[in-house]
Amino acid sequence: MLFAVWVKSNKNGLDWQFQSLVQLMLERNLYHMQKREYPDKETILAILKLGAALTLAMLAPGAMRLLKGDPSFSPWQKFHQPLLRRNIKNLKRKGLVDFAEENGEAVVKISDKGKTEVLKFDVDKIEIKKPSYWDRKWRLIIFDIPEGKKEAREVLRKKLKQLEFYQLQESVFIFPFPCEKEIRFLREIFEVPDEVKIILAERVENEEELKKMYGL
Repeated sequence: MLFAVWVKSNKNGLDWQFQSLVQLMLERNLYHMQKREYPDKETILAILKLGAALTLAMLAPGAMRLLKGDPSFSPWQKFHQPLLRRNIKNLKRKGLVDFAEENGEAVVKISDKGKTEVLKFDVDKIEIKKPSYWDRKWRLIIFDIPEGKKEAREVLRKKLKQLEFYQLQESVFIFPFPCEKEIRFLREIFEVPDEVKIILAERVENEEELKKMYGL
């Protein structure tokens, strides 16, 4: 707005040069912003979980220019720095990262809550690949999760349905393909390692309907 007023009020021939200079600066700033990635919560936590260093000094304005070429800063250089600073503050407020002191420097560390959050991201990515042939065995997933872990119980039930397990009873699901590794991962994530059991069965009653359902 001030720029527009200045241009209109100057008729001495310099306004065009000034306008061109400002336009060039805006275009360069836009280019650099477009070249930077958005530092979303999932990516920040994943990088921290891998052990990448991030000090508060690295988050200071102008740090990118000063630390250019520093290997310890390389995982963070691709991000838009003001947004990285803002999102780190948001993660701290939510308890997903902590600020600690190491070797005389204030550093950003992923918290236990943040590590759990990363595992939840992994849960969302779980897929069970269907083999080229069926081994003619059924996987029964049964669980007895107490009311004190109701949230874990409901999330597990929902995830099993998303993975196309068929619900035989309220806490009994069936699936025809190998899934032991995925189920063990889920029960560890939801902290119910003893409450969830896997049964391998060669035959189940009325399995013809199940075969049709799964195209077997």
